Formats: sequence, C-alpha cells, structure tokens
Amino acid sequence: MEINDMYANAGKAAVWLKAMANQHRLMILCLLNDGERWVLELNKQIAIPQSSLSQHLSQFCWKKLVATRRDAQTIYYSLASAVVQAIIATLYQVYCAPKQTA
Repeated sequence: MEINDMYANAGKAAVWLKAMANQHRLMILCLLNDGERWVLELNKQIAIPQSSLSQHLSQFCWKKLVATRRDAQTIYYSLASAVVQAIIATLYQVYCAPKQTA
C-alpha cells in the first residue's frame, strides 16, 4: 500500500475511532453488532435520555458507522459495513467476551 493511501485510510480510521470514543457510543455499537434495532429497543438497554441516544445515532449515521432502514414511522439502525462490524467484534472479544479459563 502506498504511503498516501495509508494516510487517507488513517484519517478515516481516526474519524471513526473518535466517534466511538465514548462509553455510551461503544455500548450502542456493541448492541447493534447483534443486529438491527430501533431507538426504543436501544433505550431500554442503555440508560441515557432518548434525545442523547438519538444524537449519538445521528453522529454515527453522518460518519457512516451506522445505516438506517425505515418501516412506516420506525427507523431501524444497524452497523453500516463489514469493516465497522469487524472493529466492534474485535473490541467485544477483547473487553466483553467471557474470559476463557485454562
């Protein structure tokens, strides 16, 4: 990979990592890693005001971390790409998965 391409990719990664750098945002992404959800489903599991949750989701959409699907009045959220899924799955494995005992 050329150095200019690496810089471009590093910039994109930095934007994504900065967007994830919050306890509540990471929890949202971890929940979405299990499949699409709508705001009230997420809000039941993450104890933050719904307006804050909606702002986090809006930022994720803007930065292309999360995709949306509308069904009548309900908007469903999911991880936007396999790359985002891989990042969240890795973080989950390191920090959240049950520890293996030898």
